[in-house]
Amino acid sequence: MTEAPEVEEDGGFKYRVFISYSHADNAWARWLHRSLESYKPPRGVPIEDARADGPPKPLSPVFRDREELSSAASLSDAVSRALEESANLVVICSPAAARSKWVNEEILTFKRLGRSGRVFCFIVDGEPHSDAGSECFPEALRYEWKDGGLSDLPAEPLAADARPGGDGRTLAKLKLIAGILNVDLDNLRQRDLQRRNRRLLAMAGGFAAIAVLTVSLAITAFLSNAEAQRRRAQAEDLIGFMVGDLYSRLREIGRLEDFMSVGNKAMDYFASLRDEDVDEKVLSQRAEVLTNIGNVRLDQGELAAALDSFREARGISVRLAESDPSNAERQIALANSLFWIGLVYWQRGELQAAGDEFQQVIPIVDRVVKQDPDNPEWLAEQGYAYTNLARVLELQGQLERSLDLYLEIASIDDRLLKMEPGNVDYRLEVGFAHNNIGKVVQSLGRLDEARRHFEADLEIKQAVSNSDPGQNVWRAYLATSQQYLGRNALARGDYGVARQAFSSAIGIVKSLYQLDPGNVEWRERLATYDRELAAVEIQQARLEAAGTALDESSELWRQLLQTDDTKWSWRTGGGLTSLYRAKLALAEGDGQRALGLSTGARKVFEDLLDREPGNTESRQNRVLAGLVDGDALYATGAQPSALAAWRDSLALLDAIPPTARTPELVELAAALQSRLGRDDEAQKNLEVLAGMGYQPTLIHPPGLKTGPGGEAG
Repeated sequence: MTEAPEVEEDGGFKYRVFISYSHADNAWARWLHRSLESYKPPRGVPIEDARADGPPKPLSPVFRDREELSSAASLSDAVSRALEESANLVVICSPAAARSKWVNEEILTFKRLGRSGRVFCFIVDGEPHSDAGSECFPEALRYEWKDGGLSDLPAEPLAADARPGGDGRTLAKLKLIAGILNVDLDNLRQRDLQRRNRRLLAMAGGFAAIAVLTVSLAITAFLSNAEAQRRRAQAEDLIGFMVGDLYSRLREIGRLEDFMSVGNKAMDYFASLRDEDVDEKVLSQRAEVLTNIGNVRLDQGELAAALDSFREARGISVRLAESDPSNAERQIALANSLFWIGLVYWQRGELQAAGDEFQQVIPIVDRVVKQDPDNPEWLAEQGYAYTNLARVLELQGQLERSLDLYLEIASIDDRLLKMEPGNVDYRLEVGFAHNNIGKVVQSLGRLDEARRHFEADLEIKQAVSNSDPGQNVWRAYLATSQQYLGRNALARGDYGVARQAFSSAIGIVKSLYQLDPGNVEWRERLATYDRELAAVEIQQARLEAAGTALDESSELWRQLLQTDDTKWSWRTGGGLTSLYRAKLALAEGDGQRALGLSTGARKVFEDLLDREPGNTESRQNRVLAGLVDGDALYATGAQPSALAAWRDSLALLDAIPPTARTPELVELAAALQSRLGRDDEAQKNLEVLAGMGYQPTLIHPPGLKTGPGGEAG
């Protein structure tokens, strides 16, 4: 047995931690030993530590037994002495540990020392409190220590769950460290995440600088014809790294703008090649670089520039796919190039054009899957293609068709996860499927069913995000899940849940935005979540809080629209925020200010609807703008104009097919009918909403009363 080196005692103990484990879990023990001894608590975490004069110090030393003890009759003197000299005991829990005589004896020895409260569990396999075959807690953990021995009282040991379906390795380690240090987990986690992101940013910046320098040297060497072939091979390898690992790492931490300098150098390299030097590998790399550049431009809100990059990539992909129709990778690359073009159209609000691109993808992926039906990669691509088309159908009001596609996608995702249970991407796709189904069934008025799907999605996203808190993209997914749960709660009138969900989403995205203020996606999401939180505050008459949220939302939309005022989602977001500011002004009794805001929003939605008449979301927003505009006109004494605004809005709503009527549209109909004195019709719609469990919020605006025929009451 090898003992840890002698060190000065810390608070009376030689070792900070003793790790007890079965030797079947030796790999976990080695990893945990290294992780604990090398972990240095971040600055700012309040630690009660006898050595805490100056910067925080690592969690060391840690004692880990390195020998088999199967031939011994009892614990060795060295192990017993190490247990006496250890402040904390960490037990690596698994079925093997539960069966180990020596793990159990080490726990008993530590408890005899009167330190039951300093025993921590680190679950790596099996299940706590289950049958004998899968039980992961040794007997000494399962029962309380009382009167000098194990009692028959069940114990609830402090446990961190490192399994993929639990906390995941990273969060489990932090939970364990928080318990050992006796500090708040959230505080430790946030400061650890901030430190990790700083390190990742520095590392990613170093990668980018090296890539720019090396590609530049490769171009220079190529143009001078010195060692051309060797340098070209080096450049191609580096570009492969750039479009693979480097791009992924920069995306992980939300710093894709750092990719642009590298991407531009790569394009210089491609331009330097002679025609005879451009083979299919070079073409494929060029298409991938162009696609990544297009993605960065999307994140920066430069839609026209992104479309140029994606179109150029598509041209290359078409050429490669046509040269080898049986090559599945090339067919999928072509499908993806069509998707990116469709996505730009989508973001510009051109649904028909987006749908045309997405529709072209379907036969491509279906053919690939038919050729190799058990290939999980191609099944995943099929799921992505169906999802994109379903979203267009959803916005066009074809709810049942989109739901059929989403259910088929859920079946594909479940199959993928069964093929590869440990694949995080497939777990996320199952969550996305729940979210998409939830959105459509909520639009169909099935609110409780939608809530169950949103909760299932949130559970998946929370577990995945917890497994690696430094994955900022996963944290953004978690924020979206919170958003949709909040929308569902608001529709059901559960304002406490709605406020909590929107506030959680805001907290996540604010941290991402502070990390990368140039990322327009974070800015857009923050602006949206602020507005949705304000809707809850207005409903509960918390007007000051609503005003604060709407001011921030309005400023963020202003910044975004200065970047590109053609993007459909940004114009929609800015218009909706103006409408909620108008509703707030009405609640505060300022009809004139409300009228200015509502009129501006109405013009935005009129323009969007003229450009894309088939977009039911734009039509719904235009109807809402007309309702609020009418309320503002009424509040300023312009009753005839108010009635005209309400009638026009109701006529626009009546043009929407009944199959596309969402609860929000039913509520708008009831609100407009009520204002126009058509109370019987309004009551019927309110009864429909009550049957759904939907809580209307638009029926009785402040200061507005109407009588039969729309006359003032």
